[in-house]
Amino acid sequence: MGAADNEDIRMRTVGLQNALSILQARQRVEAELLASKESLEKKTAELARSLAVMRATLEATTDGILMTDGAGHVLGFNEKFVRMWRLRDDVLDNLEHNQLVTILAPNFADPTAYRSRIEEIYRISPPEAFDLLELADGRVFERFSSVQLVDGEAIGRVWSLRDITTHRNTEAELGRKSEWLRITLSSIGDGVITTDTAGMVTSLNPVAEQLTGWTQADGIGVPLTQLFTIVNETTRVPVENPALRALREGRIIELANHTVLIARDGSERAIDDSAAPIADADGGVQGAVLIFRDVTQRRQSEIATIRLAAVVDFSDDAIITKSLDGIIATWNRGAERIFGYTQDEVIGRPITIILPPERYHEEDEILRRLRRGERLDHFETVRIHKDGHSIDVSVTLSPIRDAEGRIIGASKISRDITLRKRNERTTRFLAESSSALAELGDIESTLQRVAGMAVPAFADLCAVDLVAPDGSTRRISFRYSEGVDPAAARDMARYGTSSNENHNVARVIHSGQPIWIESLTDENLQQISRGPEHLAILRRLAIKSYICTPLLSRSRVLGVLSFVTGRSGRIYDATDLAVAEDLADRTVIAIDNANLVSALQESDQRKDEFLAILAHELRNPLAPIRNSVQVLRGKGPHIPEVQWAADVIDRQVSQMTRLVDDLLDVSRITSGKVQLRRELLALATAVQSAVDGSRPLIDSAGHAFTVTMPAEPIYLMADLTRLSQVILNLLNNAAKYTNPGGRIWLTIEALGAQVEIRVKDTGIGIDAGMLPRIFEMFTQDDRSLERSQGGLGIGLMLVRQLVEMHGGTVRASSGGAGQGSEFVVTLPVELGATAPGPADHATGVNAASSRRILVVDDNRDSADSLSMLLGMLGNDVRAVYDGLEAVRVAEEFRPEIILLDIGLPKLNGYDAAIRIRQLLGRSVVLVALTGWGQQADRRRSRDAGFDHHMTKPVDVEALRRLVAVGTPTS
Repeated sequence: MGAADNEDIRMRTVGLQNALSILQARQRVEAELLASKESLEKKTAELARSLAVMRATLEATTDGILMTDGAGHVLGFNEKFVRMWRLRDDVLDNLEHNQLVTILAPNFADPTAYRSRIEEIYRISPPEAFDLLELADGRVFERFSSVQLVDGEAIGRVWSLRDITTHRNTEAELGRKSEWLRITLSSIGDGVITTDTAGMVTSLNPVAEQLTGWTQADGIGVPLTQLFTIVNETTRVPVENPALRALREGRIIELANHTVLIARDGSERAIDDSAAPIADADGGVQGAVLIFRDVTQRRQSEIATIRLAAVVDFSDDAIITKSLDGIIATWNRGAERIFGYTQDEVIGRPITIILPPERYHEEDEILRRLRRGERLDHFETVRIHKDGHSIDVSVTLSPIRDAEGRIIGASKISRDITLRKRNERTTRFLAESSSALAELGDIESTLQRVAGMAVPAFADLCAVDLVAPDGSTRRISFRYSEGVDPAAARDMARYGTSSNENHNVARVIHSGQPIWIESLTDENLQQISRGPEHLAILRRLAIKSYICTPLLSRSRVLGVLSFVTGRSGRIYDATDLAVAEDLADRTVIAIDNANLVSALQESDQRKDEFLAILAHELRNPLAPIRNSVQVLRGKGPHIPEVQWAADVIDRQVSQMTRLVDDLLDVSRITSGKVQLRRELLALATAVQSAVDGSRPLIDSAGHAFTVTMPAEPIYLMADLTRLSQVILNLLNNAAKYTNPGGRIWLTIEALGAQVEIRVKDTGIGIDAGMLPRIFEMFTQDDRSLERSQGGLGIGLMLVRQLVEMHGGTVRASSGGAGQGSEFVVTLPVELGATAPGPADHATGVNAASSRRILVVDDNRDSADSLSMLLGMLGNDVRAVYDGLEAVRVAEEFRPEIILLDIGLPKLNGYDAAIRIRQLLGRSVVLVALTGWGQQADRRRSRDAGFDHHMTKPVDVEALRRLVAVGTPTS
């Protein structure tokens, strides 16, 4: 081998030795390379073996090795370098480094930067250079290069590359996990505390800081027992710290619930906690981690749930849950008590087990509404007990939802309101019974109605028995409810009452004391039964409870009310007995009141009849007196004294007639028998009628009389006759109680929608104490001797009644005795009304017309005087004195008008009118001329065929018009 070859060998050996020393320095193989170098220098003979060792080392390393000389020629590389870059072995043979750079540059994420860095290293030739290379395929290489020196001379450069992609990824993953752990510990709801092996705190997360009240800065290095104090929530006994147990026992420790953490500020909260030892890679314990959470809300919920479960379990209400197809899921003790079924008997069965068949439709509707998410509040209905009796319940239902909000069932609370409903029905029964009793017509029908209301409100069966005057008992009513066996009820009704002293009704009648059997046993039924058949009927009725109470009036038993319960299951208590006795008392009071009312009505009827007879008897003699006055005026000589006497008689007859009319009006008005005949009329018409009627009385006393009317007409919806009567009574009152030569004012004043009618006088006045009672019946002030023309004390009472019937008011005022009086009537007016049309009846009277007239009256004076008067008026008149004669004469005389009395001998006026109408048809005008003036009398005369009804004494002008035109004016 020549010197050149030796030199070459030497150079290569040095390069390898330098590269190996670099590797040994990085991976603890540098020592071997140095040893090999020293060995090569000493032992050339071992060179080949040393080179082999170095080659093996280079090939064994995980780094890729590239060696270049100072000129950039590739001197060598290992197999790892070739695989690292995915090159073929022959590519690197005789290759310049810059050529290799060009080949490798496309593999990098930034090829330009890669080339620039290589050029920079060659240019400045740093002893060592370190770079991280990021490849386009995501791999990351760590590159280390150093200058190789031989005897202090740089002979080249070794490039070492290590694929750290996995390491970088691992580091990144560890970084991410570390950050995730940090963020997790900061954000989770659990408190986390770590300790060392001595139990000193090494870290707290934010939740731990919040729950303990210790910051991490204050807590690190503090004993865990000082920072984390826990006690049992019930006993308040300190609980051993789980982290210290985990350190001691080397295992995970979990504490039971009911632990309370006492924070640094003394506040307390319920927690769940657990601890575990922290082990290193070799399994050695390095400390402990304590994890805990605030479960105060959950604990409160658990307590609330426990309490709710207790409430549900011991609630008086039935609390039931069911599925959406109506299957019972839960059933509390309240449900067992109310419905009689145990849990085992109903869970898994349809809810319809407690529904009456006629109410199955309710469950279908309830399930439809629940599926729509609706809630039902306080739905009142009826359910069935296990033994079959009905129960009134108030039901509240709410849908049950799962975690996703889906409706999966229903919660149902049923409250037994049987007692409340029973009380309501009882109260309603008593109220309706009282109403029925208040309308008591005849006793039997009313008691039958009460019995009908008692079933089923108060009883399943109700019987009413009355005691006859002879002491016998008669059953007037027997009612039973729908739930009672109808055949058994009908059989029971056949038995009625019994005089047997053992029979309850008989015992109550005899003693006057009620019988109450709270719960009837079969032994009781045997005692009260009247034989085997009767006992069988009682058993079929399933009688449960019984009340029999007397109708006791002033120590006399009028009858007995019996109440019985059966299928409803109702048991009468002391309250029910009080209700039965209350009803009996009300019934007796109603019967007594009805008897009193009947007596009063009978008395009132007799009073009305007496007044009617009195009016009739008073009018009959007044009629011939007035007729005679008219004859005197027409036939007698014009002697002043005779005319004066005729006027006096006529005025007194008019006064007497008014008194009779007032007396009858009081009776009619107080009994509600007067009906107004309203029409649109001018107030002036009523005023004129009243003034005309009162003028004789005013003039006879020499009073100065002033009438003041508004310029514009005033219209009212009123009864002309009654309104005129009001004003006439006030004017007559003023005239009578004003000293002769006094003053009277009648003033009409329009006030918008009302009109005021004022009657003022300078009379004797009204005492202040009398003013509040002046409009009461039979009330008169002390008028002493001035009452020479006083009446019955009913005129002002009639004024008030008639004014109020017209929707108005009346008031009186006076300055006292001698200060005069004023009466003010206020009435509603018809605004915007126009003058009413002309009256249907004729206003003119043809005094010269001659008619055939038949006068019929059993009072000869009345008949003869009236005939004479009508004859003086130019008529052809005949008079007869009984009903049969009236029919006979009418047939032959053929009168145009018949003035027919009612109370006639042989044939009364009504029957006579019927026969005359049959004989003469409508060709004759029939006039009832009678002392009977009640409304009923007028209706009866109209029904008998009379055209007109006139009361005695007849008004001469009215009679004259009637004769002239056939139409009365009143």
